[in-house]
Amino acid sequence: MRAELEAVLATHGFSCSRICLDKLTQYYDILLQWNAKVNLTALTAPRDFIYKHVCDSLFPAKFYPISSAHSLLDIGTGAGFPGLPLKILYPQIQLTLVEAAAKKAAFLRHCCQELELEAEVLWERAETLGQGNRRETFPLIATRAVASLPVVCEYCLPLLEIGGFLLALKGPRGGREATDAQRALELLGGKLTQVYFYSLPTGEERSLVVIEKVCPTPPQYPRRPGVPAKKPL
Repeated sequence: MRAELEAVLATHGFSCSRICLDKLTQYYDILLQWNAKVNLTALTAPRDFIYKHVCDSLFPAKFYPISSAHSLLDIGTGAGFPGLPLKILYPQIQLTLVEAAAKKAAFLRHCCQELELEAEVLWERAETLGQGNRRETFPLIATRAVASLPVVCEYCLPLLEIGGFLLALKGPRGGREATDAQRALELLGGKLTQVYFYSLPTGEERSLVVIEKVCPTPPQYPRRPGVPAKKPL
């Protein structure tokens, strides 16, 4: 797996040192160990890890300068995607991982400790975090496979500082989702910047929706936990 991972990343312009490769390989081993007892992901084959997890997490950096970001908040990170691969390749980023499931949060803490990665892991719901003292303090937020874009916007925009950006990693329907999210953007203080369309090395189509925070989010958002998903804006 390691040789294929190195070759794929190099082919697509990601400079990966021996230390980075060591950490990505170790990350995969830890993921396999924990997945036997905690439902982290159904995609555990080596090629799935390379293409559907690592490449899927890193390819947005081809369109947005994530490597130059000071900090990154990953909402609903699950098994650590996209945050942990990005942190491994760009260790200078100050990373915060938010996960609502206790067992997954425990996995993330263990991963960070074993991989010697400095990252903050918050066992928290995005709706609760967005009404707390971290509101409108993050310059860059990323999400992957969390929810429809209107729901993602309500989770993330209250946490985004004015002038900050939300990177929503989406499938091939990112453009349609961006259209569906226009009302949510207007209510929450966001503005659609760009939708990038691209393919993974496997040929699977992906999109990156980039949203800028242009004005404060009204205090009633996010609504209480569970409501954004049940009643999207």
